[in-house]
Amino acid sequence: MIYRILAIIFIIISIVGYSAYQKNFLKSLLVSEDQGTAILSKLPASEFTTLEGKPFSVDRLYMNETVDLLMVHYWGTWCAPCEAELPDLLTLIKRFEGQPNVKFLLVAANDEAIKIQKYIKTLSIPAKASIYWLLDNNNVHREAYGTTRVPETYVFSSDKTTLRKFIGPQEWNKPMFFQTFDELLQISTRKL
Repeated sequence: MIYRILAIIFIIISIVGYSAYQKNFLKSLLVSEDQGTAILSKLPASEFTTLEGKPFSVDRLYMNETVDLLMVHYWGTWCAPCEAELPDLLTLIKRFEGQPNVKFLLVAANDEAIKIQKYIKTLSIPAKASIYWLLDNNNVHREAYGTTRVPETYVFSSDKTTLRKFIGPQEWNKPMFFQTFDELLQISTRKL
């Protein structure tokens, strides 16, 4: 009987310990606001290319529409970690389907529109989310953002201030990220 009680206590301690470890691990993947601000304090003026070959200005997006929160995500079809994390990112994006003021720019670096369009067909894309599929084939904007590798993700507020930077692939469908983005949206809308 005592061994069963000890085994149950051991299992409970193990679960609590693992949960604490997992929470700290996920937090370590997030770049703090101070680090993100030091790297890029404001959204740089940028004009990308759409998959149809048309120009897309981020400044015009802010002028023509209300933007409470903007995510700029650098990725590529040639990048295996990028492809692996994109379905999780789309799960996060799906949470904001009913909020038209939350925008997502998915910027493919050094990629081909045809490859991206083929890859997009394999994904479950949120129908009512504000997603813009863009290209940055000359690395002009990657340098302006300070992106050295993909995937990298930046989150900007309504006043174009950098709120957060995520480096490397993330598990975007974790509840911690949902909570983080809800908090970032609250921070951004308070800046108005």
